Amino acid sequence: MRTSNAVHHPVRRHDVCGGPAHASSIRRGAPLAARALQAVPARRRAQRQPFLQVTARGSRQTRLATRITTIPRRVDLYFADRPLRRMLWAAIAFYSGFYCANTVSLSFGALAINDVVAAALTVAFSEVVSATYYSAPKVTLKLLMANCFKIGISAALIADAFKLGG
Repeated sequence: MRTSNAVHHPVRRHDVCGGPAHASSIRRGAPLAARALQAVPARRRAQRQPFLQVTARGSRQTRLATRITTIPRRVDLYFADRPLRRMLWAAIAFYSGFYCANTVSLSFGALAINDVVAAALTVAFSEVVSATYYSAPKVTLKLLMANCFKIGISAALIADAFKLGG
């Protein structure tokens, strides 16, 4: 039988990575999460902090809501300081625009239904993207991808014109 006044906690004192924790760094009676956090050295604790934290006092967000609301920041971090990634995704946007323009051209051209409407929408899209891209003070990732998509559409329509013209 124990005669000590200390509170006994059956939790093993190991940090998150499985290494032994220092007995002096854990306070007895502290909540389990606090004791586990104290067991991890400060250097490792700084590495484990999530790079995106959404803290809203009084409101509870689910993990799904947190993931969805942090998508723009995570995309910016994905492309930060990596010009090759930006070039690769710009090429993907270009070829996607090329493919979409070929699809629209073949579909509306073969059926001869609403081809004037398709042409008007294509020109309107191109003008809106050009006006937004060239009037923006800073070129963002969305603008870059939209402009590359627009250039792909223009290149595909020019290629179709050469195919038809001979």
